Amino acid sequence: MYHLFNLDDCLAFVTNRSAKIFAETLEKEFRPYHMTRSQWIAMYYIYKNESITQRELADKLSIKEPSVVRMLQKMELEGHLRREGIQSDKRIKQLELTDKGVKICLSLMPIAEKFKNETIAGISEQDLRIFKNVLNTMVENASAEKS
Repeated sequence: MYHLFNLDDCLAFVTNRSAKIFAETLEKEFRPYHMTRSQWIAMYYIYKNESITQRELADKLSIKEPSVVRMLQKMELEGHLRREGIQSDKRIKQLELTDKGVKICLSLMPIAEKFKNETIAGISEQDLRIFKNVLNTMVENASAEKS
């Protein structure tokens, strides 16, 4: 007899569902600051990397560049960042946070840190290491299938 596939046992589905819950929770935490989770993550990577382009940011966020461009345009209008073409190719936009962007990014880091700590409460360092290793292997396996 054929056993029906059980979606609730599929780790890819379980981790995806979990990621959505985490994202929604962090989104709620950032709402009072008029900042979305995606905007803050973009600001984090721009802050962390002294030199990052729109394309590199899109890769880090795992989203298509046109989606990043729309988000960055909004953030630029709000005074959070600057996008400047590089001398060798003006089409390539280099990203830099403004003073206002740096201030907001840094002010939200404790909220992100608290969120992270709450999600891993009660989990040993060893279990977290194992989980990260297993998840990375799953991502590598899924990526290899696409090739």
